[in-house]
Amino acid sequence: MDIGNVQNVRRVRNLRNVHFIRQRKIYKIRKNPYIELTNNEFRKKYRFSNAECLQIVNEIRDFLPRAVNNRGKPISPSLQLLIALRYLARGQVQDDNGDLHGVSQPTVSRCLSQICRALASLKNNYIKFPLTNEELASKKADFRRKFNMPSIIGAIDCTHIRIKKVEGDYAQLYINRKGFYSINVQVICDANCHILHVIARWRGSAHDSRIWNESLIKEQFENGSINGILLGYSGYACTPYMLTPILNPQNDVERQYNYTHIRARNTIERLFGQIKQRFRCLLRGMTISLENAKVAIQWRRTHVLGVAAATPILRGGCTTKIGG
Repeated sequence: MDIGNVQNVRRVRNLRNVHFIRQRKIYKIRKNPYIELTNNEFRKKYRFSNAECLQIVNEIRDFLPRAVNNRGKPISPSLQLLIALRYLARGQVQDDNGDLHGVSQPTVSRCLSQICRALASLKNNYIKFPLTNEELASKKADFRRKFNMPSIIGAIDCTHIRIKKVEGDYAQLYINRKGFYSINVQVICDANCHILHVIARWRGSAHDSRIWNESLIKEQFENGSINGILLGYSGYACTPYMLTPILNPQNDVERQYNYTHIRARNTIERLFGQIKQRFRCLLRGMTISLENAKVAIQWRRTHVLGVAAATPILRGGCTTKIGG
């Protein structure tokens, strides 16, 4: 027998005589913000009121993993939602977020992933592009009443959401024209800043017009399934279903058209500003993994404002004054 093997056998025998002491698990004291905070403090920290959060929990409860028993002190869905909202609202470091709610950093990461995926699974129930004649007529009437522009059903634009550095062979494709890693998100909204359609999967280097040209919704406009016109900036091609500004207006009529176009398309710019101020991690950048970032972006761009158009939970959307 090899001498090295003999020594290994002796080491294994010695290990049998060693008694390992299992480290005792220490549970932090968990707080209950639903009881401890006032309504104003609760809304400031979590962007929604106490009652709104409880109603959201009722919607997503079936999409969250269920604890079989009380072993390990499982976290309630209501607390999981607050842990996720705290990160989304402030972009807070996960370790500090855990200390605030009495959980560990890995628990915060799991709660964030589970809550965002649960909310994103509901988006098709609320985010629907208008297809019927009645729905399209309502959207057109809003733009006509507010901006005196007929046949307009929505405004389109893209916004970059900063993410942490991406590893791998395709990392450079996530670097946008401004020089940072991002996901380019396309959004269509109506005259009331309610989201009608969202695409949140393109790398930062993708141009806005490419995302539009390769989207399924463009095909619906081309084949006549959608009877209406969108407002876009000059980076998009001007087509029968997409109006862009006139680059060099020559008379008062063209200048008036540009003025009205800018006012109407400003709805999508206001939407981006409102939602990034409400959920600061969209403004400051996502520090979570790329896959979780895509899910989180998908939820925040759809559920928060889109549900506001159809559900009493989020009625008012970003028009509510929020501090922090």
